[in-house]
Amino acid sequence: MQRRGGGLILAAALLWSSLGVAGRFAFRAGVVPLEAAFYRAAISFACLLLLLAATNRRALRIRPRDLGLFAAFGLLGVAAFFVVYMIAINTSTVATAAILLYTAPAFVIVLSALLFGETLTTPKAIAVACAFIGCVLVGRGYDLSSLRLNLPGVLAGLASGLAYALYTIFGKIALRRYTPLTTLTYALGFGAIFLGTPALATGVIPQAHPSSAWMALVYLALVTTLLAQGLYLAGLRYIDAGPASLLATVEPVTAAFLGYIVLGERLEELQIAGGVLVVGAVMLARARTGPRSGS
Repeated sequence: MQRRGGGLILAAALLWSSLGVAGRFAFRAGVVPLEAAFYRAAISFACLLLLLAATNRRALRIRPRDLGLFAAFGLLGVAAFFVVYMIAINTSTVATAAILLYTAPAFVIVLSALLFGETLTTPKAIAVACAFIGCVLVGRGYDLSSLRLNLPGVLAGLASGLAYALYTIFGKIALRRYTPLTTLTYALGFGAIFLGTPALATGVIPQAHPSSAWMALVYLALVTTLLAQGLYLAGLRYIDAGPASLLATVEPVTAAFLGYIVLGERLEELQIAGGVLVVGAVMLARARTGPRSGS
């Protein structure tokens, strides 16, 4: 079960590694961050709702008292997360946004210790530190000229790390009672509502865009949202929240590797060293993950 959970998390991270590039394509075609965030949630929610309505309507049933949980999940773990991460990508660089996003494991491990009683150990702290330093190196954080640092971008990036942590925490709570598909459906549904309301009120949607923009938005929705988050939540059923967030730090490493293979981008020695650090942190997290408790 541990191995299955880790494999699902790593598969999600692989899909997430393309999020920044797809987001950039959308922004260059005229899409704004709030619009991209809304369509990510709305398209993936609509597809998932239709799928469950046709194949497993029982999965759409939840207890009324859990509506508050899913509303909070949708607001903080989906709407806020999607918006601030897109803002971070748009106002800084993909690398800067990815580096700041992966402050998330630190938030997750502290919150998991407080809420779930997950043990806060020295090896976990070392793994978090190694993973973050590795992400900084992979994202060329040592070259300040490449980061395009500015206050809005940094604040949005840090906020995305916290929101990503809350996504993991809310997911872990919801998965105690519901399947990953049920959890994702309601989280995305509420997220789409919380994103769509201000988007409509401010005239952000609807807007006309070229086909390239819609292709990027559909990719963001189906691949980096519906499929990736479904895999992440499925993996979260089998392993603790802290190790799960650490496993996902392979995302920037995978993104850099794909850039090298597909785009011919150059990998510097420090970037390779950062990748080794992240992989080491992931291996430490997997080695220290105990048996899953609860369901």
